[in-house]
Amino acid sequence: MYLLWHSASEEGVYPSLAAFGLPNAVASPNILSVFEIERSAGGEPVDFQVIYTRSRINNTLREKFVGTRLSEHPSCGPGSMIWSGFAEIAAAPRPLLVSLPYVGPLSGYRSTSEIYLPLLGEQGRADYVLAGVVLLEREYQGNAPNGS
Repeated sequence: MYLLWHSASEEGVYPSLAAFGLPNAVASPNILSVFEIERSAGGEPVDFQVIYTRSRINNTLREKFVGTRLSEHPSCGPGSMIWSGFAEIAAAPRPLLVSLPYVGPLSGYRSTSEIYLPLLGEQGRADYVLAGVVLLEREYQGNAPNGS
């Protein structure tokens, strides 16, 4: 997904939401979503609204997700790890790779590997976050010694 995003970038300028090619982008993480960064009059991020989502795994999302905001989900609101990642990319737009505990409805998953990529809006600033999520059956351990 990062390579697709990078190839859609031009001369160091992040791609726009329109240029990225959703919903036909070929990237296939378990979950692919786009969030609009909602900002205060001063430009500070105040929430993140889901405007697009696609999932390869049935029943990944407990309820309707498109049209909702992160603050409306108990495990995703201010102070949560996911909120911190979105706030970080909104404040300093750049690719961000995170691993989080899995808090969804499926019992077989323990953690996630997630990439957040900024997308430009009509004003030429990072107004959107493209999020790709891969669900993992075990806790992400990074590069563990001895191949474990």
